[in-house]
Amino acid sequence: MVSRKLTRGIRKFIPRIARGLPIGAKILCTDNSGAKELQVITVLGYKGKQRKIGKAGIGDRINVSVTKGKQELRKQVLQAIVVRQKKPFRRPDGTWIQFEDNAAVLVKIGGEPQGSELRGPMAREVTLKWPRVAAIASKIV
Repeated sequence: MVSRKLTRGIRKFIPRIARGLPIGAKILCTDNSGAKELQVITVLGYKGKQRKIGKAGIGDRINVSVTKGKQELRKQVLQAIVVRQKKPFRRPDGTWIQFEDNAAVLVKIGGEPQGSELRGPMAREVTLKWPRVAAIASKIV
């Protein structure tokens, strides 16, 4: 559990989510944009020590390359948002959440999703950070 300083001494409570996707991990693309499998290149906004491999968690924006999918999407650097992870993480109310697979949704630069529907469940933590992605979700857990 972490509280971050915003401005003038005001603090906002932001729960810390366990990060389970290191750089180089292969994850599923769960939208209908045409990509099937993604590989994590970098984690945007990750601040770690020198020579430490960055890791992504639920709700993080990442740079990915498409390894399987439509030919026009392959070998391009795109942005995505992690919506599911296998590593269990704890919610502020004390419950532990874990998914069966690691999955992400491709987004445009502003955070608008590229696909029009999201297959499978999505974590509730993503809805707080990315409301446009939550609008296309079929099930929020």
